Parts: sequence; C-alpha cells; structure tokens
Amino acid sequence: MAGDPNDVIESKGPAGPRRWVGIAVLAALVVVPVVSLLASRDPGLPPVPDTGATTSGAVSAPVAASAPTNVLHPKPRRKGGKEILDVVFPDGTKAEIGYPAELGLAELGVRPALGGWLDGYFSLYRELTVPPGGRDEIAQGGPMIRELAGQSTLWQSASPTEGQIMLFDFTPWYVTLRDQRNGMTFEQRQLWAKNLRGEVTKDGYLVLKASSPVRLGKSGQIFRGGLAGPRLWFGGFGGPLVVVAPMPGCDTAGIGPIEAGQGVSESVCKNGIYVAASGERDIVERVIAGVRGKPVR
Repeated sequence: MAGDPNDVIESKGPAGPRRWVGIAVLAALVVVPVVSLLASRDPGLPPVPDTGATTSGAVSAPVAASAPTNVLHPKPRRKGGKEILDVVFPDGTKAEIGYPAELGLAELGVRPALGGWLDGYFSLYRELTVPPGGRDEIAQGGPMIRELAGQSTLWQSASPTEGQIMLFDFTPWYVTLRDQRNGMTFEQRQLWAKNLRGEVTKDGYLVLKASSPVRLGKSGQIFRGGLAGPRLWFGGFGGPLVVVAPMPGCDTAGIGPIEAGQGVSESVCKNGIYVAASGERDIVERVIAGVRGKPVR
C-alpha cells in the first residue's frame, strides 16, 4: 500500500541487526499512567532518547477515552481475607501477588510493559506498552499508514509531539511501540516487525520474545530512573495505578517515582518483587502496606 508522506523510508538506514473503596474515591483520582523509560546501569543498555520526559524521567502514556478493552482481568485465588494472583510477566517470569481482598487489585485490570532496543543502535531504546483501548485507541490518530512484516502495522500518532506508532497484533493483545519524530527508519521498523513475537498463556498473560537484533529488557534492569525490564500495570485508567515487577536483589536505588498527577507515589521491594503505586495518598499507602509478591520458579 502507498505510504503516508510522513512515513520514514530511508535507503541509507541500517538493515542489521481490577474493588477500590467508594466510587467517589475513584472518580476523584486523576492519575496518568506512566511509561517509565528506563535504562540500566548495565553499560550494555543504550540511553533513552528524549521523548518529552518529566522531571522524574517518566513519560506520560495515552489514556483510552472509553472503557478499557485491551486489558486482562485475572481471576484471583482466595485465602482467608486475602486474594492471590498467579501472574506472568512479559518475559515469562512468574510470581504470586497477594493483597487484602478489599483492595480488589484484579478488578483494576492488568497490562504488560517491557523495554527493548536494537543491537548496535544505542539511541533506539523503545517501550513496548499496551494501549487500554486497543486498536481503536490507536486509530484515533488517523487511518493506518501501512502494513509491516509479521503481525505489525504502522499508524500515525494522535499527538503532534510523537512519532509514528508500530502496532503489533498478538491476539487478543495489541502492543505498541511508540517512536519519536524523525525516529527509526523503515528498515529498523521492519527489524522489530520481523523479530518480535508474542505468546499468550492459558491464563491470558502476554509473553514477549525476540530474535536478534531485537533485545528485550531483563528483570531488574534500570534505565534513567525507571524499569527497562518486565512489569505489569494494574489500573491507571483515570484512577490509581499499581506497578509490579520482578526485581532480583531489590536494588531499587536508581528508580524514580512513577508520576502521580495531583496524588502521591510510593514504592516498596521485598522478596525480589517491586511494587509501586500512584494516586490518592490513602489508597497508595494501603497498596504499599498490603501488596506483596514472591517469585515462582
């Protein structure tokens, strides 16, 4: 199909490589979910390009205008007054996440997120995130520009400050890679399109895998104040946001707060599982005090 005039095609580009207490409380919360663009102290991780980062180094993620559809509502197990979720992170890592039943974490809905880049191109760190509104949310920016390799397509962003958007169809999940303006070349996008794969577990979690030259962040990797590795986002659709991630050794010194809008942001790490929350102080404090996880081998 014919490309949009803004489609970047450069022949010279490299060819390589879930119940919160009180509906009124929810309505009062204004929290923008955040994609923390992170990169590690590991010298093998490339630097994050400037994409309009806040002072905390976090970048605001778009919020769907209607009820979220591109989310998973997992079924928890109950034990006494607690609920337990058997989660799978987007790298395939597993964990048990327990919390007081009144927090209703599962009802918030969960989405995966993971960072990645192309080998050898240090400015090309990008975030793989899940738009709550799925394909319909992305289509708000206009019609599809073109089909790419594999299960991916290219779309225009609804934001004039963003570059184009790669949309991966890993049914039932839609995953985005949001580029910068004057970002990747056509050939580099094709590398992502050809080498990123998605598999869905029997419980509905999305696991992402990649072939060279695409590299995906590993558990605990930190990049410029945030997590480059796998994590799960609970909620965030105009309400509280809870982020859970595997963090071996709980070395969280380099992680900044997730953006809280008019609310607060706090975090804790125990047993190798990092938990962060943003929103109204009372809810955040209850999450930090009550949500705990443990890795499952």
